[in-house]
Formats: sequence, structure tokens, C-alpha cells
Amino acid sequence: MQQQMSKLSILPNYTIDIEVTHNPHNFALTDLFKMAARINKKRQFLFVSTVLGKHLAVRPQVPLLTGTLLAYMYNQHLTGQNVLAMPSVVKALKACTELDGIQDSTECSIPLSEETLFIGFAETATALGHAVFNAFQTNAMYIHTTREVLPDFEPFVTFEEEHSHATSHRIYTEEPDVLLQAKRIVLIDDEITTGNTVINIIQTLRQKFPLVRQYAVLSILDWRSEQQQKVFQQLEEQWGISIEFIAIMCGQFSCEGAPNLTSEQPKITTCAPQDITLIPIKESLDCKFYRSIAENGLVNNQPYILATGRFMLTSKQHIQQKKMLQAIAEQLKELRTGGPALVIGTGEFMYVPMQIASYLGENVYFQSSTRSPIYCTDALDYTITEKIVFESPENNGVENYLYNIQNRPYSELFIIVERIANKEIIARLVEALQSISSAKINVISMHEVEVER
Repeated sequence: MQQQMSKLSILPNYTIDIEVTHNPHNFALTDLFKMAARINKKRQFLFVSTVLGKHLAVRPQVPLLTGTLLAYMYNQHLTGQNVLAMPSVVKALKACTELDGIQDSTECSIPLSEETLFIGFAETATALGHAVFNAFQTNAMYIHTTREVLPDFEPFVTFEEEHSHATSHRIYTEEPDVLLQAKRIVLIDDEITTGNTVINIIQTLRQKFPLVRQYAVLSILDWRSEQQQKVFQQLEEQWGISIEFIAIMCGQFSCEGAPNLTSEQPKITTCAPQDITLIPIKESLDCKFYRSIAENGLVNNQPYILATGRFMLTSKQHIQQKKMLQAIAEQLKELRTGGPALVIGTGEFMYVPMQIASYLGENVYFQSSTRSPIYCTDALDYTITEKIVFESPENNGVENYLYNIQNRPYSELFIIVERIANKEIIARLVEALQSISSAKINVISMHEVEVER
């Protein structure tokens, strides 16, 4: 395709010039992202994905199929053969139609010839990485990095992401011997800007996996400059490995001007929280009993669940866990009224509520809270028009955000939380949502452990 040049306005006196150099499926820019300003001096812009279900609500099948498309592109690279279902997936993503049937037909459909480890990057790409893994039927393992600190568990891997709001990544696993069977490693992130994070993790992984020679990096967007691409070519020679980059859209960009971020007035709820009822799930889930410590020192003693992939999932385990998620969805269907519904995940806990949302029927949307602070304004055509600010219900003391909840008149909201450390914190989130929405709010706890009030 010909190179495509675009100039997008982020805010007055702040623009971005984008040159698209590779777009094999001819997506429009807005099919994949919109722009916003980020409250972070290290990087003041943000590509706000329209397909991830992170900062903006989407049909849950959209991020699942985005992962499927990346999986197909990777498989095509491996085998040199076209994937017959790929045009249907692309068409569904562009039109947002026939999503359910295509998603059902593409899950666990690709065999792998060699044991492959898929690693999703926290927090934004935990679900995207899982959705890529979800497309493979054999010889696949999935694990995601985490920003959380488990004081009683030595990390298998630690590396840094310098530009991020929270820089340290860790990988925890109880079965390192299983991970070490991998012959290939696939890294998944929503966006590659410089590639520095990829360099950092591969440097670390090479110490753990000295026999692995094939790495792949999958992303929705790849903005590396020609110079940054040459750095990877040099590293391939230096390290004696291959590093293949596969992205839905590639190009370069440059920002002009500086954002004025002084006029923001975010919505923050200060009222005393009301009492709430947690809806426990009826299904008995496989749990991992580890405590975590938030940045401010607060401890969460509630269990993690196996289905997230935080500690590693094999293809076989993944299929078993999905049956449990379908059973949970059947339980939650009883709470639906038939109107538009929004399922809300929290932080890194994205894939499980996203998959549950995909089983809840028509007119269901999904998005997740985030620790990424995006500038909010009601200026004309700006992406983020309203937000609520609250403590993370799982890592108390860490500020989290939800954006653009008022964009749709939801009938009900389902907040699905993996590990509720403190019931009062989740009640404040409910209070904040009630300040901007008249929807019925259901809080679903993934465990039945008593929490402090």
C-alpha cells in the first residue's frame, strides 16, 4: 500500500503527525485508535485504543478478535500459508457485525508444531495476550507480566518499562520447569513505540531461556523509527537470535506543540460510601493463595484465580477454565434486564471479565479500569470527556480511573473483581459510578472470602 500521512489534533496547540508505512489489512486510523493527552511528563500523548476494551468500552468480541487476528498473522508468518478465516475476522472488526459467530469459530483453532510461550504485558495487554493465546489449540502456554508485588514469591523474571506510569514488570510462576520447555517465545503488547521494553525483557529472558532462538513481538501498533528497527537487527546478530515484529499497523509519528493540562476538573466522589452487597459466584474456581502489597504498603490477602494466566496456563488448562467462565456467565445472565450492559474489569484483571462478557448475550460492552491518567476535557471532538477517580479495589491506595461511562445509557453495570481487599473501597467505586449513571450496579466477587469493612 502507499504510505499514508495524517495530522491529528490532540488538543489546541498540540498535534501529532502520523505516517503509516505498513497496513496490510487497510484499517483506518480510527478503526484502531484515537488520540488523547496523558498526564505523564515522560510521555504526554496516548494512543487510546478503540479495540482493546481498556479506556473505551467495546463489544467484548472486538478485543478477543483483535487477538485472533494477531494470532493468525503470527501463524501465517510461521507457516507461510494463508489463514482462510482471516478476511472474515478483519471484516468483522471493521464493521463490528457478526462478532459472536466468528469469535466462536476461531477459538482454539490453530495447531502449533513447537511448544510456544506467549507473554502478555501488564497492564493494558494482559487480555490481548490472552486473546492471542486463545486462538491456539496445542503446544501453547500463556503468562502475563504484573506490576503487583507478591512478597512471599520470588519473581521468575523482573524487567523495567521506563516510560510507563508504573515501571517495574514481574513474572511469577509455580512451574518454571514447564515454562522452560518453550522452544519459541511470543511477546504481546498493544503498542510498540521505541522497543526499549522489548529489549529489556528479551535481555532478561535470554538468561532464563538460553536455548530459545526464535522471538516474536505482536502488537496492534508499531511506531519504531528506522533507527530503532536497526537496533533490533544489530541485537539479533549480537545475541544470535531472531526477533520478528508483527503488527496490524506500522509507521512513525512526531508530536508538535505542548499540551495545556491545567483546566481539567475530574469527577471525584467524596460522599460517604453506602453499604453494598457482593454477589459471590456459584462456581468453584481454582485459586492461588498469595498476598500482594500495594505501593503504599497496604496488604491484600485475598486469593488470585488460575484463569487469569498470571501464574501460567497451558492450552488444556485454558479450555477447562473457560468452561467455568461460561458457567459464571449463565449465573450473571439472571441479573440482566435486556438493556445495554457494561461489564467492568479492574486493572490487570481484564481477560476473565471480558470473556464472561462475551457470553452474556447481545448489547453487552466491556471496559476496564486503568492506572493510566488521561487528561479529560469536554472540548469538541476530544476522546476522553469524563472520568471517575477511585482507589483500586485490589491494590488499595493506588489511584485508578474509568473513562467515558456516560457515553451510553446502560441499564446495568457488572463490576467483576478478582480480589476485594476492602469492602469500603469497592463501595466508594459504586458511589462514584452512581454519581454519573442511573444503571443498576452489580458487584461480583470471584471468591467467597470475608473481607474487612
